[in-house]
Amino acid sequence: MPKRAVYSDKVFRGSLPFAPATIAGGFMFVCCVGLDRTGKYAVGDVRKQTQQCLDNIRALIEEAGGTMRDIVKCTVYVTERANWQPMNEVFFANFTEDPPHRVSCIVSGLGSPECLVEIDATAYLGE
Repeated sequence: MPKRAVYSDKVFRGSLPFAPATIAGGFMFVCCVGLDRTGKYAVGDVRKQTQQCLDNIRALIEEAGGTMRDIVKCTVYVTERANWQPMNEVFFANFTEDPPHRVSCIVSGLGSPECLVEIDATAYLGE
């Protein structure tokens, strides 16, 4: 079955050669960090970075015709235990009904030293 990359003008597109989202077999795989459209982080603000991650995920899923309600699983990576509760508050405010399954990890670092959170989401869009 063919796969298809998904991009959105609402999401910063870096120079690395990978797609921010891919659709295959009715599933959409999306991974985002808290970069705004200009490629900047809200430095030191895990709440803003978490919301930006989710806004980027939302933009990519909507580009493919889905909604946040189509997300079935998220894996969240945060760089410090102190960021756990603020990230959770923002995350759960975006999934008030029928939240997806979630795995969470505290990691020693992400792709950029300014990056405090990364969210990997899987959505089911149907066949």
